Order: sequence, then C-alpha cells, then structure tokens
Amino acid sequence: MKTTPKWNWWALLPLLIVFGLALGARCMYLIECTDHGQRDAALEVQGAFPLSHHPAGTSFRSRATPTQLDNLVAKVSEQHEFACLAPLSDKDGPTAHTAPGFPWLHGMLVAYFVDSADSILRWLNCALGGLTIVCYFLFAWRVFHSTLVASIAGLFIAIHPFSIINTAELNDGVLVSFLLSMCLLVGTRGIQEGGAFTGLLFGILLAALVMVRAALLPFATVALLGFLWQSRHLPMGWFVGFLALIGFVNGIAPWTLRNYQLLERPVPIADSTYLHLWMGNNPHFTGATLSEPVLRESLRTAMTEKRFEELLAEDNRKVRYNLLAPEVWREVQEQPTKTVTRRISSALAFMMGERWFRYESVSRPHEPSETSAPCPEWLTDNVEVALQGTLLAVFILAFLGWRWSALWRDHGCLAAIAMLWIPLPFILSHAEHLSGPRLPLDGVLLCYAAFAVVSLVPGLVKLPRPPAASKKENASR
Repeated sequence: MKTTPKWNWWALLPLLIVFGLALGARCMYLIECTDHGQRDAALEVQGAFPLSHHPAGTSFRSRATPTQLDNLVAKVSEQHEFACLAPLSDKDGPTAHTAPGFPWLHGMLVAYFVDSADSILRWLNCALGGLTIVCYFLFAWRVFHSTLVASIAGLFIAIHPFSIINTAELNDGVLVSFLLSMCLLVGTRGIQEGGAFTGLLFGILLAALVMVRAALLPFATVALLGFLWQSRHLPMGWFVGFLALIGFVNGIAPWTLRNYQLLERPVPIADSTYLHLWMGNNPHFTGATLSEPVLRESLRTAMTEKRFEELLAEDNRKVRYNLLAPEVWREVQEQPTKTVTRRISSALAFMMGERWFRYESVSRPHEPSETSAPCPEWLTDNVEVALQGTLLAVFILAFLGWRWSALWRDHGCLAAIAMLWIPLPFILSHAEHLSGPRLPLDGVLLCYAAFAVVSLVPGLVKLPRPPAASKKENASR
C-alpha cells in the first residue's frame, strides 16, 4: 500500500480560496459576456460540433447553420430518440456515430425547461468548473503530498482562461474535464488506500467519461488496467479491482446493447472509428474535422463511382463506416511520408487547434447579435495574448513538471496515463479547429506545471517515502 498524506485543516483554507476564486471568475464571465447566461458568448475556445448538412432551419434553434449537436438535441428533446443526420447519411435516423452523454443531458434540459435550458446548462458548467478545481486540488495533494503544490495547481486551474471561456459554451468540454478530474482523484485514492466503494466508483466514473466523449475510451481502458495492476498490492485488492471492472462494464452495457440491437454488431460507444481515421488520412486532410461536402469529395476522388454509391447506399451505418477501412490502409501504405506528416500536424493541432495555423488565433470571435452577447472591449483586445501566453507557459512548465516528478510516478501513474492516451486517438486521426480535444487534459498539465513552479525553489518539494520506510517507522514507534 502506498503512503498517503494526512489531511489537516491548513489544507482546507487554500482549497476554499481557490474554489471561491474559480466560481467567482466563472460567474463574472457569464454575467459580463453572456448577459447572465441568457445569450451565447462572443468567444469560443472549443467550438461547435461539425456543421450538419441539414437544410437551414431544421433544428430547434432554427439556426442558419445548425450543428450535429443541434439536431441530436432536437431529436432527444422532442422524440426521446438519439438520432440525427449523421455523416455520409442522406436521411435522419438512429445513430451511434458519437457518444450520447452530452446530447442526452442537453436534450433533457430542453425537453423540461425549453427556453431556459441554455442558461441552466451554462450555470451548471459554472458549478462543474468549481468542482473540477476541488478534484484537482485533492488529486495534486494526494500525488505530491504537498498542500503548496495543490494550492498552486488549484490557482492555475481557477484562473485558466480556456476553462473560463469554455464555461459559456454549450458543449461537452466542462463536463468531460470534470469527469476526468473525478476519475483521477478517485482512482488515485483507490490505488493508495483501496476500498470496495472507491473501486466501484472509479469504474462507474470511467464509464461516464467515455459515454460523454468516445475518444477517451483508450484512456479509460488503460487506466482501468493500470488500476487493476496497482490493486494487487492492496488488502483484498483483487476484489477492489473486480468492482472497478464491474462498474465500468455495467456503465457502458446499456448503450452497447442498444447499439447491438440497432446495428447488429457490438459497438461499445461509437461506430465512427474508421470515419475519423479517414478524416485524418486523406488528400483533403487539414488537421481538423472535415465538413460534409469536403468529406464526400475526398471519398469521391479516392473511390470508384460505383463503390462510392454503394457506400452511401449502405443502410447499416457500422458497415458503412467500416467500408472506409480499406481506403484508410491504402492511403497509409501508398503515402507513408504524408501519413507521418499528417500525424505531426494532428499532434500540433491537438495542442494549438487547427485554426492557429491558418489565422494565428486559438479563439473564434462572433459578432454581437440577438443570440450572441457583446464582448467587453478590454477582453477582445487582450484575449489572444492571454490564451496564447498561457499555452506557452503551460507547455514549458508541464514538460518540466512531468520530468521532475519522476520519483512520484507511482503516486501519479494515472496522470502519466492521461498524458499519453488522451492525445493518442486525435494524433492517429485528427484534432479540431479549436482546442476541444485538448481542454480536458489542461487540468493534468496545470498540475505538472504547479509542481515545476514549486520545484524551482530548492527544498520546497520533499522526496516521497517508500512504503517500507513508513512501516519500519511506525513499528519503531
């Protein structure tokens, strides 16, 4: 069993301070930039779901350019059905091309609260943002056994401009960040102390995480395997690991069963793996999600006309997307140099967003309108400096913190798993126009950055004590 720090009241005061600061910053942003949560913000750092190829005005928002999320939410709220016009489809129907968690949440809010649903969701994001800071404070405190590191990590996340701006967006960024922070905290506690309930909760949280963002399934799988491996040192560790596995499997089982009934094939979360791999491995590659016209054009030029028509005519969407597998592998085999170049571009787009390479901007502003609130002039003038300066500092400090925290790797193994396995699916396929894929990982990066800042002063960070040393010390007493 790994050593764990002892909680004391001196750690509670900085926790309350950073929690209050986080809530205050997010509340002020909603009040100033979204008209108390009633309208869309003029800034985006995550961006909307890909634009749908629905005709204008077919979603419940009646936007000129509805998104896939709009169409999913409309179906969920009106018909309680997870359906939309999915990529490469010409008609509405039940779909499994994306994770269901956030569209179901948003759709239920629209169904029961109608006009106030967006405002409720923004203030819910505000509350979840504050709870995320609490989770990362406790996570850093458990991993590094330092209230100072935890306090600085909580401070960094509380004032992180990407997290604050993302609070006003009607997207899954805040919810995924919260669930990831809970997984890291609960999983670390389970590795250190064990506990049947902790193991079960960890599995359920991993299931909830992948049900909100399907691309995190590789991370969840490896994190669960790591938890099972670490549990072997705990009293009754096999039982703790078994409960974590049961929680994870039962968490995704209902959706997997629904997909099997719909597609007649086992699909744990989403059936669009080869769709995204094709978006990241084709001559029209940009580093981000392809729009429907560009996606179809890329396939039309790569396939024969007969094969392209057969692809679009396939009713089973799992089979349709799997038909892209030969095209993906053919492109990789025929263009190995370009494939490596695209992977590098995807990695850079994951860190900065594809928009940065075209416009040297990591945010997207919108003109004020009836649905979009005006942005304060001081924020408009300084937002890019704050965002890009933050990214530069975080990347440098996080790398140093990751390197210098090698002695704490046993305590922070889940953070190391997140650093590798969260970016990997996006690097192998594609990122997005803005920072949506990277946003949940920012909390982990800021924890490493806090460790680096404290480590700059000699003597502030103590070396971890091995469990054996702790046992001998307790025996001598």
